[in-house]
Amino acid sequence: MGAERMDRRPYPFEKKDKEEREKRSYPFEDGYENDSSAERYIKNGRVMQKGKGRRDGNAAISIVKGSGKERNRGLGKGLADRRPARGQHGRTHAPKENMLKHEQGHREDMSEPITLRVISNTDIGTFLELDSERKVLLPFAEQTRKPEEGELISIRLFSDKGGRLTATMRSPLLCEGELGLLRVTDVTGIGAFLDNGMPKEVLLPFREQVCSPSRGEEVLVYIYRDKSGRMAATMRIYKYLSSASNYKEGDWVKGFVYEVNEKLGVFVAVDNRYFGLIPRSEVYKKYSYGDRVELRVTKLRPDGKLDLSPREKAYASIDQDADVVLSRIREAGGLLPYGDRAPAELIEKEYGMSKNQFKRALGNLYRRRLIEIDREKDTVRLLT
Repeated sequence: MGAERMDRRPYPFEKKDKEEREKRSYPFEDGYENDSSAERYIKNGRVMQKGKGRRDGNAAISIVKGSGKERNRGLGKGLADRRPARGQHGRTHAPKENMLKHEQGHREDMSEPITLRVISNTDIGTFLELDSERKVLLPFAEQTRKPEEGELISIRLFSDKGGRLTATMRSPLLCEGELGLLRVTDVTGIGAFLDNGMPKEVLLPFREQVCSPSRGEEVLVYIYRDKSGRMAATMRIYKYLSSASNYKEGDWVKGFVYEVNEKLGVFVAVDNRYFGLIPRSEVYKKYSYGDRVELRVTKLRPDGKLDLSPREKAYASIDQDADVVLSRIREAGGLLPYGDRAPAELIEKEYGMSKNQFKRALGNLYRRRLIEIDREKDTVRLLT
């Protein structure tokens, strides 16, 4: 029985009866179109051709169901060249003609939004009119609402795992050229994958990482197109931050720590989009990538970048610092074995403040007659 070509490949969830299976067109049947010298037929899911190859003149090509790979037996010249190329890590890549590159200018991974007309709603999803001769499926999983027949809807196109052109009504969390937080869904041998709210996840290559993110962690990234035209992400966001904020000195802001430099300080993305820096002199505790911080703007530089501090102004923070030290003295049983001659590293570790702040706090408590300071022993004793 001759194989009859169809306009589209069946989706894996469509029901197939015996007659449908006999009519099904396989992608490798194109290799036989110009060969009229041999009779073709389908047997047990294989395309058989008399007069070619081995085994009583039969050549067969079989597909291992669900594996995504083809086994080739007795291929004639020209047909073998149509096999998908083997890539790194043993992956099979679809032929170029199956990539998401059509006359509308669609990308390999996801197209820009386009408007299509709804043809019909079926048991497997909604079919849309791609052009006068083709239609595309909008699966239920990719619908944000139920479209009406004849309606024009905005969608994006992508290639599903089987290489079929498919539609989605969903929109990405971050578009090309945008900064924002995305969650890591997986870490593989080529990098981390991020959930961007779309069927296909975004790759964060190793070379674009400033630290090693873990699954479930949120990372601040910039979205761009790589050389192959696919969406990709980078954690190296410094050059993509803006200096056009409306903040002024004294304002409190929220930010995301994206880099720690021992010589310069802690780099912060204010509101995930503006330049911010905690200078080394204002760093009183250890910061790590991903810390969410609330900081005070101490200086607005001529270029618009923000200098930040985790502390109130000196005159405003003295009482707050004094309360912290007083609480610690009480926890220690009324006696601290060190005073203002204690090492700065110890003060920073124990109180999260600079040595000058600690000394001002002790002076505040002393003037309020709450403590007694022994200068010779360098100890502090609670009076009340």
